[in-house]
Amino acid sequence: RAVFQGNHVKDQDGNWALFADLGSSPATMEAARAADAYGLLPGHAVQQSDAEQAYTQAWLTGDETWVRLPRDQWPEAWEGMDDPVCPLRLALYGHPDAGTDWERHAHAHVTSVGFEPVDNWHSCYWHPEHELFLVIYVDDFKMSGPPEKLRRGLELIAQGLDVETPKDIEGQTCLGCKHERW
Repeated sequence: RAVFQGNHVKDQDGNWALFADLGSSPATMEAARAADAYGLLPGHAVQQSDAEQAYTQAWLTGDETWVRLPRDQWPEAWEGMDDPVCPLRLALYGHPDAGTDWERHAHAHVTSVGFEPVDNWHSCYWHPEHELFLVIYVDDFKMSGPPEKLRRGLELIAQGLDVETPKDIEGQTCLGCKHERW
């Protein structure tokens, strides 16, 4: 697993690099609970899926960032170099802009396949044709609605994002809460 070591970031002059405030707006606990409530309606269900290596599915934007790779990850052409660096192209966990870039990437895709943003509720979407409510919290996709439509919703998401096969919410953890039915 590779992460961006954000505690040791310097600019081109060797000074500590400063980044603008984070721009991501993850879903809230209330949004996750709304998905649960919608999934409890008669004839509805809730499923959860994770995006695989979510951040690296998005291109890194903003200020150009250069990184040192661990020696065991160097291409053969680098052998004999003292301290090679390379541009960071993909959003990498730990980089201050990675969450924002992933969020924009996920938003662009889900809206392109028919999910509509819920007004004033970041990272929440409604698919009017399939009556699906989708909440995205970083790399967690929680979706509720008619069970026969949940599969179609995931197929739409998987057209542009690498996501795991969804699981029934029973026994899963989302936003620190373990789901149990009784």
